[in-house]
Amino acid sequence: MFVIEDYINGEKVGEVVKWSSVDGDLFTRNIILSFFYALVPLARGGSAVLGARDDTGVDRDFLIKVNMGSGVYNLFNTYNCPTGVSIRFGSGSSPPSRDDYRLLFELVRVSASLSYDVSNYVITISGSWTPNINVSLCEVGLYIRACDRYGYARSLLLDRSVLSPCRSVSAGETVSASYVFRF
Repeated sequence: MFVIEDYINGEKVGEVVKWSSVDGDLFTRNIILSFFYALVPLARGGSAVLGARDDTGVDRDFLIKVNMGSGVYNLFNTYNCPTGVSIRFGSGSSPPSRDDYRLLFELVRVSASLSYDVSNYVITISGSWTPNINVSLCEVGLYIRACDRYGYARSLLLDRSVLSPCRSVSAGETVSASYVFRF
């Protein structure tokens, strides 16, 4: 199970619950395929590539894993290109679709923190933001910064979730989003 929890000033406001199969949602494709390709065995010289649209709208091949013979290199190999996970907040309220490649109306990008609870099999990816103006927060996105097939760092939207109703966040309040994976 996969849950997006949102908070204002540390108090939980709501959540979006997703399972492994969400009808028409991008989550089904990019997260599941990334996980699959990370596990798939490769022959020497083989590669596992996820074809997806980056956050600029360009179709790219994201290199999930390559077997170079002397080792396996993957999208998390920061030797080749800078990588990371980010959460983005936005004001778009249209329902998520399989064709999404970015937030509809991005307000801000924040670096995410990652934690895990081994005893309860939970991985949490979180990010927070304190706007200096009043905003209507309607969408949250989970992105990874990954190497494309040519070794260039690109951003890939893994999930876009719409909060319903939109959250009214006043200037100076802190809004947080946590992606919680329960295995």
